[in-house]
Amino acid sequence: MGEAVNIKEYLDIFRRRKWIAIVTILICLGFGGYKTYKNYISYVPTYMSNVTIRINSIKSIQEDEKKINTSSSDDSGDTSGYSSSGSSSGLTAAEEKAKQDQEKLNKIYSAYSGSASMANQNIATSYLGLATSSDVRKNVASLTGLKSSQIGTITAAQSEEIPQFIKMTVTTSSPEVAKQVAEALPEAYNTELKRVINLDCVEVVYKASNGSLIPRSRDLTLVQALGIGIVVAIFLALLSECLDTKIKTPEDVEKYWDLPLIGTIPMDDGKSKGRHTVKA
Repeated sequence: MGEAVNIKEYLDIFRRRKWIAIVTILICLGFGGYKTYKNYISYVPTYMSNVTIRINSIKSIQEDEKKINTSSSDDSGDTSGYSSSGSSSGLTAAEEKAKQDQEKLNKIYSAYSGSASMANQNIATSYLGLATSSDVRKNVASLTGLKSSQIGTITAAQSEEIPQFIKMTVTTSSPEVAKQVAEALPEAYNTELKRVINLDCVEVVYKASNGSLIPRSRDLTLVQALGIGIVVAIFLALLSECLDTKIKTPEDVEKYWDLPLIGTIPMDDGKSKGRHTVKA
């Protein structure tokens, strides 16, 4: 069975090696302070802008429906002053055509709407990484006239509550550029989707927000340096104690030599007081 750990012995070790611990901790704190200062003077404020889009695979059908409804209402207003004798059902030729187009569109819409939700989720999941690709960045640069280095960082995250929703975030050093890039992102992403899957399916849900300052995170470099200094100081103190083979106390005779201690003779040479020589 191994020897019991004596805390007092460890405290004695650290007391004897206190200068090693103090110097080590001070060196680590000095290095940590230097790093903290460098981080402070090199800090650049960053701004963030968000835009939320929705994947809608039947976007073109819904747009056609709106056009037909608009055309139908315009035709109805234009012919409101004329008699409806041209049709046995009381409808003009334009109204009859609009009605037929609407019925056809309703059939197509009903056929697609059932599976559209699942298709939207699949597109959002499969092509989420496309939003941060270099091709989309090129499209943004082309739309905004910015250089690629000015666009900043683009991230995209799929909504857990509504999987077909994608939130895009732009982080740059300028609030104006952040908003400008965020405004161009939906169109740039949609252009790339049309190239890849030949589908116009991106709709803006929440427009790009104004660039907001990202709060500066707390710098813990000094605290980390202190922790590292304490660990290194303990290691060096224990290492130096293990490498030190000198007999310094009467207890060391019995501990290391396994010999009985007969007595001690005080040593008084006028230079070192309180020290004793050991006789075995």
